[in-house]
Order: sequence, then C-alpha cells, then structure tokens
Amino acid sequence: FSKGYLHDSNFEGADFTNGVIDRASFKGSSLKGAIFGNAVLTGTSFEGSDVENADFTDAYIGSFDQKQLCRNPTLKGENPTTGADTKFSAGCSGP
Repeated sequence: FSKGYLHDSNFEGADFTNGVIDRASFKGSSLKGAIFGNAVLTGTSFEGSDVENADFTDAYIGSFDQKQLCRNPTLKGENPTTGADTKFSAGCSGP
C-alpha cells in the first residue's frame, strides 16, 4: 500500500510480512493479530486503530510514527501465530 486511506477497515489476522506500507493511515481499523514482520511502515499511522496481539518484529517504523504507536492503548498482548509480544515487537518499553 502506498498512501492508502484504510480507515475503519478490518485487517484482523492479516499477514503484511515483508510488505511496504508507505504513508498509509489505519485510523479506526482493526489490526488484531496482524503480522508486520520485516515490513516497511514509513509514514504510516496507527492512530485510533486496534493493534492488540499484532507483531511488528523487525518492521521499519520511523521514530515519530513509533512514538505514536507506543502511545496506542491497544498495543498489548501476544501474537497468536508468532508468539511475539506486541509491545516489545514494536520497540516500545515500559508497562
């Protein structure tokens, strides 16, 4: 996806491994259990999206976008497919 306006969409369990999701907006979307392994997420916004149990292992996320993602209250849990801790996989620390 490039410049995707993906608001209020259902991507539960989607596998974006090795994908290039550039300047996309997932506002209001459900990404529960999604896998973003080794994906390029430059300029991508997860504001207002549900990322519970998502896996961001080795994904490239710009520092500004990562800070925003780390503030997402749904950034928690463990991916049911990969077993990755959601918050840790996104490079976020703290409780």
